[in-house]
Amino acid sequence: MASVTNGLTNLKDVLGNPLVRAIERAIDDQCFMLGAIDQASNRLPAGVKAELGRMIDFFDCAIKPAAAPAARPVYNPDGLMIAMQAAAQGFRRPWAGRLGLGSHENAYKEHWTRIKALNRRIAGEFGNEYDTLRPVADLLARLSEEVSRYLDNPFSWEPRDPDDEAMDAALSEIRQQVYTELHSLAERRLVQNHLTDWRNAYDRRGKGSTLDRALGINSIYANGAPVVSTVMTATTAEFVHEMRLLVHRAILENGGRLQAQTEV
Repeated sequence: MASVTNGLTNLKDVLGNPLVRAIERAIDDQCFMLGAIDQASNRLPAGVKAELGRMIDFFDCAIKPAAAPAARPVYNPDGLMIAMQAAAQGFRRPWAGRLGLGSHENAYKEHWTRIKALNRRIAGEFGNEYDTLRPVADLLARLSEEVSRYLDNPFSWEPRDPDDEAMDAALSEIRQQVYTELHSLAERRLVQNHLTDWRNAYDRRGKGSTLDRALGINSIYANGAPVVSTVMTATTAEFVHEMRLLVHRAILENGGRLQAQTEV
């Protein structure tokens, strides 16, 4: 448990304090110490029997309808645009470095054979990653981080100043729905919508094919995760619409409210 706590502490800069505190509280309620259940039932220590009883009670409560949250988060829709911009930049810049199209302090140019191997797996629909090259997972991580910061910092609360437990209860269902749908969005935007482009990039042959392949993959990323700016292209508008629909729907369906109701 000490190792788990240390690991969570290291995640605070990435996930934010509110989410990590919620995970820590959940672990306290959902961790059961059953180290002696290899013994005969009539020889189980009293402490283990108590843990088994607590676990059964937890299962019993888990199937009961969730109570309505005691607090209601209110969000300013404009903050989501900033989260999308930061997520796209956080995904695109390291990948530009890996493709040899830019520089990044934490991402170095990958050998062309590794980029081609990744391209082959995606083009052949064998998977979405190759070794440490995981574009879908990378985009999902960046979107999750930035949207988590947005969700964990509502514009206000109704009623004002609820306690931590009430805030966590109000946010947990929103987070769960958002993160589940983000995985499908990342895979769809980077892979499923661009299979023809991945195949065209893999088919590059001859002199200059390494650069052409890198440019092709970078173009897929630019369309899949466009950086939101003052210039709103059709591709960017589509990305913004999808993200707004996903996040706003999760907020509204789980008891939250938007400061200015936005069409979803």
